[in-house]
Amino acid sequence: MDNKQRKQILENAKTFFREQIVQSHIEGACRRASKLSKYNVNPFLFKYLANFLTGNDDAQSIARALVLPRVLGSSITTSFGMKVQSLISTLFQGLGSTTQGIDIEFIDAIDGRKKILSTKSRTEYNKLR
Repeated sequence: MDNKQRKQILENAKTFFREQIVQSHIEGACRRASKLSKYNVNPFLFKYLANFLTGNDDAQSIARALVLPRVLGSSITTSFGMKVQSLISTLFQGLGSTTQGIDIEFIDAIDGRKKILSTKSRTEYNKLR
């Protein structure tokens, strides 16, 4: 693989992240977090959470304690994990595996041997151990 091909892969990866990961995160978690009706606030904990997060319970701290978990929570991790194989297919012209349990198949650019791998997030990895 030459430098031109590497640069093209990086540009494709940037485009994929902008169009797939960022856009879906904004349309999903961020839009849901902007709707007060989606919140089920525990009246006994919201001030505690604000204090724990920022050291005070002013309005901005309460808002942060309520919004941040919804925007930065597990949904982005889940959607990212589900899109990894699509990313590989986009970057490397369809090298995502069709074999169950194997996510990616590729020819190693260094040793020329075929490699197979299964991707797992840290959470999934810990569940398997």
